[in-house]
Amino acid sequence: MHNSIQQLAVIDIMPIDLVEFSSSGRLLIVGSQAQIDAVTPHLDGLQITSSLDQPDSITGWLGNFTVELKSQTLAFDLILDLMPEPTISIKVLPLGYFAPQDNQQTLAEALQQLPDLIGIFDKPRYFQYKPSICAHSRRQVKGCQHCIDACPAEAISSSGDTVTVNPSLCQGCGSCTAVCPSGAMTYALPALDVSLNRLRVMLKAYFELETVPPILLIHDENHGQMMIETMADSLSQTTIAFSIEEIGALGMPFWLSALAYGVGHIIVWDAGSHNDHDWLELQNEISKTNEMLTGIGFDQSISWFSGNNVEQLTQQLSQSETIVIAERAQFAGVDDKRRMITIALDHLHKQAPKPIELLPLNDGAAFGEIEIDKHACTLCLSCVSVCPVGAVLDGIDKPQLNFIEDLCVQCGMCSNACPENAITLNPRYLFDREQARKVRLLYEEPIFHCIACNKPFATQKMITTMTEKLKGHAMFQGAALQRLKMCEDCRVKAMFKDAQGPM
Repeated sequence: MHNSIQQLAVIDIMPIDLVEFSSSGRLLIVGSQAQIDAVTPHLDGLQITSSLDQPDSITGWLGNFTVELKSQTLAFDLILDLMPEPTISIKVLPLGYFAPQDNQQTLAEALQQLPDLIGIFDKPRYFQYKPSICAHSRRQVKGCQHCIDACPAEAISSSGDTVTVNPSLCQGCGSCTAVCPSGAMTYALPALDVSLNRLRVMLKAYFELETVPPILLIHDENHGQMMIETMADSLSQTTIAFSIEEIGALGMPFWLSALAYGVGHIIVWDAGSHNDHDWLELQNEISKTNEMLTGIGFDQSISWFSGNNVEQLTQQLSQSETIVIAERAQFAGVDDKRRMITIALDHLHKQAPKPIELLPLNDGAAFGEIEIDKHACTLCLSCVSVCPVGAVLDGIDKPQLNFIEDLCVQCGMCSNACPENAITLNPRYLFDREQARKVRLLYEEPIFHCIACNKPFATQKMITTMTEKLKGHAMFQGAALQRLKMCEDCRVKAMFKDAQGPM
């Protein structure tokens, strides 16, 4: 969504959830008396309240703002903040909140939109969230918070083991879906499989007429589409313009699949529809994707263009080097981020100039393994209990630590949970996916048997470590230290027999 929220009332009904806003036109104007007097004549039909004082805080969204002002709590539907430093200063402002900051064009747009913001409005719920595979936290052990850091509208917050997305604040930029390592956060308008299958249809029509790999120009449906229409005659026959609600809705799985389908180069174009969005997360994902491509011998096949200079864009399109693959992929799109990445990479790897077995990646990558310090690990299995995707496994009835690399999202939760600091993350991509999907034994320990009944109940290293750390403690002298070497049943029996015990 954009701050030009006149678009809200004309969105077609989609088979997805909608978020409703209701506004009766209660407007708060904050600014100097001269500013308030200048804008008031342009705001007919609104119930105007003005303030010369800056509020202590403003929270909420269109139709539901709460304002703390002079020890009062007030409710408004709309806010026009004319202060040089607005009360709300996040990158993407809530719908219904306007802060021109002395920009006359932005102020004129706000004055044009505000009188129309009375009534009931709908916007799509842009995201889908699967908490079961979210790598944010488990058992109060912190893991990934990429989506929280990436959201320019500050619509995402921690809620214990999972995150909460406020759909009224979310404006659908897609940054959270681009950086999510597990695919727990996905874009819903459209879903990944819809975009991929639409691209396949476009490419099928293209290759019926052309043999040269096309350049795919990804742009937003608002500002970018208007500029595409003005420059249509200057686009070459080998350029395919691909419109999307927000450019952030398409990330690594789409880009890699497009190249596997036969696209020679991809340009992601920020046409300036979000002047307050820097798209740093999206550019970082482009760098990660190019890192993988260059690692197997391809040129950097994804580039970024920002701005509305048509001449510069045309020049970049003409100078972009394209990659050529011998066989174009035929796989269909599915709405599964990690699966599409691995399918596309597998296809590209088979035709790569340097088909290596293992590609080292930089920190922050969503693929890799974990390494175990066998001298430090006691097989306490804290790592197993917190892994959100089932990549770290126990040995069921054996004192083992096992691992499935294909599932690992490098969230770091296992490392954070380890009391012995025995786990290290190793970001990499293993192209042998059969090997990556296998259960791999990382560490195994001899079993320790109860000194009273011979029942197996712990590992030798765990008992050795525990007794070594506690042997100097006053409460673990003599028989008490020996009870640590007993199973839970024998330990209780020994405590009752011990004259020094609780009885």
